[in-house]
Amino acid sequence: MSGIMGAWLAEIIVITYRSAKQTQAGNNPVGANRPIAHIPLPSEYVASFVIYGALSFVPGRGAPVATAIGWGIVVATLLNLWDPATIGNKGGPAVQGGPSTQTTTGAPVVLPKA
Repeated sequence: MSGIMGAWLAEIIVITYRSAKQTQAGNNPVGANRPIAHIPLPSEYVASFVIYGALSFVPGRGAPVATAIGWGIVVATLLNLWDPATIGNKGGPAVQGGPSTQTTTGAPVVLPKA
């Protein structure tokens, strides 16, 4: 098995585990309700297939770099899942939405008359 194939299989496992642990729409990083609870959408698998399929086409001396990128994507997906502050506690994904950084109380924009 090539390195990129191992990275892709690890990504599939992480995607499946992430979906199995989610219980409500608020914990869904994709932002949509799932038709069947605890089962990932087919588009999540297709997205990984496209990304890792493209990485598998890197030839020769670039293959180790493509493999490192593939494993980097797996680590990035895993770190979004793991929050050290919630070890032993039930919790959602580590990345939570916060308040907006845009202000709506700024000065009004006045356009010059032509």
